[in-house]
Amino acid sequence: MSPAPSRATKTEPWAIETRALHFYYGNVEALKNITVRIPRLQVTAFIGPSGCGKSTLLRCFNRMNDLIDDTRAEGFVLVDGEDIYRPEVELETLRTHVGMVFQKSNPFPMSINENLTFGPRMRGIRDRSQLDGIVEKALKSADLWREVKDRLKSSALALSGGQQQRLCIARTLANDPQIVLMDEPASALDPISTGKIEETIHELKRDYTIVIVTHNMQQAARCSDLTAYFYLGELIEIDRTEKIFSGPARQETEDYVTGKFG
Repeated sequence: MSPAPSRATKTEPWAIETRALHFYYGNVEALKNITVRIPRLQVTAFIGPSGCGKSTLLRCFNRMNDLIDDTRAEGFVLVDGEDIYRPEVELETLRTHVGMVFQKSNPFPMSINENLTFGPRMRGIRDRSQLDGIVEKALKSADLWREVKDRLKSSALALSGGQQQRLCIARTLANDPQIVLMDEPASALDPISTGKIEETIHELKRDYTIVIVTHNMQQAARCSDLTAYFYLGELIEIDRTEKIFSGPARQETEDYVTGKFG
């Protein structure tokens, strides 16, 4: 993937776009003819019952599914107008540009500071003052700076579950992505920690395009600008979040969001 253009110079109307995307685990078709557009600097939520394909689609956006044996994608996934499934795409560059936060917090068994400087150092940044600036900015963006600024040399594993997840968000931001994927980022957290994650998401969309997978429909309603409903590998409907929850176009969507099934 070529170097990412600055946020100010992008001309492509969509941060992410798929065209007739099919995805297979062996002979099982997990995604069926998905065509979807993800707008910039907004939060798009994917909802639907377990096994409907929403996490699979999320992982297509930075090719994390490549790590799974016997899988293949057919169709197109465009990030900033570039087809990311071209053979010459550099996956490390792609995954820096399109960062990911997983369901279970996974801080490295090292200090808070080392967690955040690991990625920048791998990219060749060695200047101490520059690294310090990256750490502070990432922690502030993840609403964690005030809580940990005096313990940056302490183990990240000593943080609470909610703090660890916000640290993982900060670690993703330290790589300077422009798109952040979040796969059930608050599913294992208590309500207070979940609230902090949702507040962080709301603040981050000023600078980042965010796509979130969630089973929590209230969370989708609170956090997202757009919501997409998936069922059995198909995209049933995508629209403004308030429309999806107040008057969706498809009966299948209404049945799901009103709790008639799922």
